[in-house]
Amino acid sequence: MASIHSIYYYPIKGCRAVKIAASDVTTGGLVGDRQWVLVNQDGIVNQKKLPTLRFLNIALEQDRMTLSLKGAGSVQADFADSEMSGDVVSIGRQVACEHAAEPVNRWLAQAFGQPLSLVRAVEASPLQLAGTPFSALHDTSQSAFVDIAPLLIVSLESLADLNGRLSNEGKRAVAIEQFRPNVVIEGVDAFAEESSKRLEIGALGLTQLLPCERCSVTTFDVSTESDSEAKPSKEPLKTLSQYRNGGVGYAGGVTFGAYFAPESDGKLQVGDEINVIA
Repeated sequence: MASIHSIYYYPIKGCRAVKIAASDVTTGGLVGDRQWVLVNQDGIVNQKKLPTLRFLNIALEQDRMTLSLKGAGSVQADFADSEMSGDVVSIGRQVACEHAAEPVNRWLAQAFGQPLSLVRAVEASPLQLAGTPFSALHDTSQSAFVDIAPLLIVSLESLADLNGRLSNEGKRAVAIEQFRPNVVIEGVDAFAEESSKRLEIGALGLTQLLPCERCSVTTFDVSTESDSEAKPSKEPLKTLSQYRNGGVGYAGGVTFGAYFAPESDGKLQVGDEINVIA
């Protein structure tokens, strides 16, 4: 029987994954996922622009969070100290935001060697996706800085298939965190998440939108924090491109995992059984 193996969320877009046992879910995704984002004068800062962002650790409490980075110490961001700031452009929409207190931004600038501000989305706004492969989400409400869709799901079997191919070529295996999933499932055929139309988890239904087309972020090794490993390699994209290149082309066509949209509010928990609708 298929089931949920693990759940991850990312309080700050691009930060190190936070593994959790359960999460409330809305039609916008996991509660608290990518609610915050780093910005500079040019807009949102992601791992493509700042690869070492993936090593930013987050410890979240009810009314505050602690940010830490190896070699830079830590800083505490109290939500009560946040103040309204200007809008941030995300997926073609203006997102109303509030910014963290100035000591947090000073710490970020010192930790990453460039001016950065930490901001949080404070209200939902409709996605503008008409005429795109994700038109099914057009005008739906989103209150976070998700990549484009509410949930990203991958399976352990897909990872095992990929790592088997890498091993056969004498290459290093990759960790599931390298693909930045929200939900990892098990007990299915490799890449079943990409071919399934719907997942039923208790009373919660998840509709598949599209397979996830992968970018260079998947080539960033999450297992080390050395400067040399901050630069991307060619794997696993090179190997994936040899047999998982059937995407529609919105981001290069190489797929691993799939995007899903919750059909209602609900809850996900590790161990939940899944009915896979092909």
